[in-house]
Amino acid sequence: MRHEVTTRRVLYEIPGMKSVPVRKSAFPGANGEPLPLEIYEAVNPTGDCVVAILEGVPDAGFEKHVGCKFMEMEWTISMAQLIAASGMTAVTHSNRDPEPDGVALMKYLGEKYRKVGVWSTSGNGPVVLVVASHATCAVLNNPITKDFCPDTPLFVIRAGKDETPDLNAALDGFVARALVENKPVTLVNYPEAPHSYELSLDGPETRRILQQGLDFLLAHLR
Repeated sequence: MRHEVTTRRVLYEIPGMKSVPVRKSAFPGANGEPLPLEIYEAVNPTGDCVVAILEGVPDAGFEKHVGCKFMEMEWTISMAQLIAASGMTAVTHSNRDPEPDGVALMKYLGEKYRKVGVWSTSGNGPVVLVVASHATCAVLNNPITKDFCPDTPLFVIRAGKDETPDLNAALDGFVARALVENKPVTLVNYPEAPHSYELSLDGPETRRILQQGLDFLLAHLR
């Protein structure tokens, strides 16, 4: 059975997002074998760009844990719809081995689009920080981090009341190191936000923060 969290949609909707056209495709994974890909076509596209909603955990384990693939979660679907309705094509994907398959996806998209962005959240962060070096820009939403920051422009959303043990302490250290190294990092702190606030904390501040992330992508991908 699917875990209840997989049925929750992002608490920010804009006109047209639920009617975004979606088509199934595939891309060659790191081992050359095809992996599923879903493409959410941009509404009134702003340019030749695409945003990948990157998965940073093995799909087989993810499905075993919550009852569906990452790309089948309502969070993933609604986030892709939101990005597409904002004028950027969005893609969701499956994987076998997150990091090499994520790099393979970036290279595949880079051959088809002029600019490639990334949106990620939570435990996908460590893989995304590596894969982001192949992207134009990336949004990291309350991410788990690592001792590495790419030169890619990053927009980091900090959930001030995140319940995940030590997540914010590690995130604060990550941002501090990035600033010492003069990396292109933009931090937005949402003081009242719990982890996965976009699924549980409805209100104007949630919508404003998510729109800031979308605007960051639009500014770099136009």
